[in-house]
Amino acid sequence: MRYILLAVGALLLSGCATDARDCDPTTGDVSIVTKFNCNYSGTWDKRVDDKQNTLAHEQVLNAEFKAVNEAIEKEKAQSNASVASKRQSQQALQSSLNKLVAQLKTKTAGRADAQKQVADLEKSIKEAQNRPSESVMQKQMELQKLQGQLAELQATLATQ
Repeated sequence: MRYILLAVGALLLSGCATDARDCDPTTGDVSIVTKFNCNYSGTWDKRVDDKQNTLAHEQVLNAEFKAVNEAIEKEKAQSNASVASKRQSQQALQSSLNKLVAQLKTKTAGRADAQKQVADLEKSIKEAQNRPSESVMQKQMELQKLQGQLAELQATLATQ
């Protein structure tokens, strides 16, 4: 009986000596005594709590990554839409400019000074088309210059 009490006492005390590494189920075959000690000492509960905390932290981090990714995708979509919109408006502008130049050529037939202004305007438009993409400010300045040339031509045609 004495030996049984000693064995039970040793088992109870050995439960206190169990650490988290001994209670890791991925390390291999764990004896029944070690399992009992892990359960009795609360090491498994602590391990589960640690894993749950780690999981919660990783989920929060993952949510932040998703939010950043969604913001990037939204910005990318807006940028693509903006580029497509600008491309479409440039094509519409080009079409209307071509029509205007054609009409001006027919209207100014026989007037050398007006034909020279139309030729200069057409040359400016073609130069603007052949230049590589510039900044928005440079494009706006160029458009203002073309508008000035158009206004000047319009004034010339109105006075004649």
